[in-house]
Amino acid sequence: MIDVIAFLIEHFQDVDAFPPRHDLGVLLEEVGFDDEEIGDALSCLDGLRFEPLIPAEALRASTGTRIYNAEELDLLPLPVRALMHFLEQNGALNPEQREFVLNALMNLPYDDITVDHAKVLTLLVLWAHRSELPVLIGDELMAALNGEAVMQ
Repeated sequence: MIDVIAFLIEHFQDVDAFPPRHDLGVLLEEVGFDDEEIGDALSCLDGLRFEPLIPAEALRASTGTRIYNAEELDLLPLPVRALMHFLEQNGALNPEQREFVLNALMNLPYDDITVDHAKVLTLLVLWAHRSELPVLIGDELMAALNGEAVMQ
C-alpha cells in the first residue's frame, strides 16, 4: 500500500488529477501493483474523508498536547509518536492533519507501522490538503519516498 501511495504522490499533481476510481485501479494494475495493495491504498485515500471524533474546528484551534489512548500506545511505536509530535510542533502538521495520519496508521498491519510509513502517510495528507511545509522537513519526508534526501 505504501508503495502505491508513494507512486500516486510522485505521479499526480494532486488528488483532483486522479482518473475515476476504476480507471485509477486499472492504471495501478498496469504499473505492476497487485489487487491487495491497490485496494488498501484506495481505502486509505477514502480515509482522507475520515471525520475525527473531535470536530475539525476544535482541532484546528487546539494548542494542547496529544494524549494517546491505550490502544494507540500499544500499536504506535515511540519513534512514530515522536515524529508526529515533531511535525506538529514544527508547523508541518496541524492537529486535524495529525489525526488523519494517526487514523491511517492505526489501520495498517502492526508490522507496517514504521517511521518511514508514517512519513509517507504524512506526505499523503499534506499533498491531499495542498499544504506547504518547511523545506527541511519536506526534504526529510520525501526521503521516505526515494530512500535518500532530495537536497544536500
